[in-house]
Amino acid sequence: MKTGIALGGGGAKGLAHIGVLKVLQEHGIVPDLVAGTSIGALVGALYCLRGDIRAVEEFALGFEGANLTPYLAPRPSGSGLVSEKRIRSFLEKTLGSGLIEELDRPFFCPATDIRSGREVLLDRGPLALAVRASISVPIIFRPVRIGGGYLVDGGLVNPVPVDVLKRNGADFTVAVNIITPRSLHPRRHPLPRGKEKLLLARLDRFISRKLLNGSQDREPNLVESLLSTIEIMQERLITARLGSDAPDAIIHVDTSDYKFFEFYRPAELIRRGEAAARLAIKDVLRRRRAAQAKVE
Repeated sequence: MKTGIALGGGGAKGLAHIGVLKVLQEHGIVPDLVAGTSIGALVGALYCLRGDIRAVEEFALGFEGANLTPYLAPRPSGSGLVSEKRIRSFLEKTLGSGLIEELDRPFFCPATDIRSGREVLLDRGPLALAVRASISVPIIFRPVRIGGGYLVDGGLVNPVPVDVLKRNGADFTVAVNIITPRSLHPRRHPLPRGKEKLLLARLDRFISRKLLNGSQDREPNLVESLLSTIEIMQERLITARLGSDAPDAIIHVDTSDYKFFEFYRPAELIRRGEAAARLAIKDVLRRRRAAQAKVE
């Protein structure tokens, strides 16, 4: 029986995927196919590349320091707020120069052609470039030119790509959704201690709240409005797509109290994913046995 796992988008919230994958791995659920959108594409690519989710966790825990700050530092241009050169450097350093087809299992990540609006499924070619396209939130990141089109965030058209797994032979599919209903009064996390962590926290505040004179207690600024709009649309799109392309099992991780750029909280987000997966694991295993029986 072939098992496929679909990892959804959501910025820093996607670090919760690592916790979910840890629990699944502990219970013997290791995917034969992986599909990921946006941050799900990055986590999925790292999982396929490194082979053990604990190695991915070790890498992500490094975000508690300032190792992301140089790459996400705002460098506004006509096509993006974050330096294209720096984010490309981060992905090439993290994912290397290998091809998707060289991974030890099939990997897929959707992107969106910004002009035609169509979904572009990336399953061959340079891994770092494919992930770069899938994570490209409009305005934040510059679109990526591939095959004559300009590609942006895959979450605009396929936020949790279960259908991709089914089309490519998965007998049992697990979806991990990290965009859950938003709270009117989300819990506010205290700023982290330590100079390095504080630098990234300040960067988060600059990008998501302070840019163009926005603040959490006043009307949303341009970037905050954009990210919130995308998340609201994705939440409704996820509901529709998971209804029409229903996975065999689904794990929802409540990340409503975290923001898009809070990459400096990896341990908290990983634990959030673990907790959600442990609550759901009995149901996932039950559904897996039922799928196995059908295959046999």
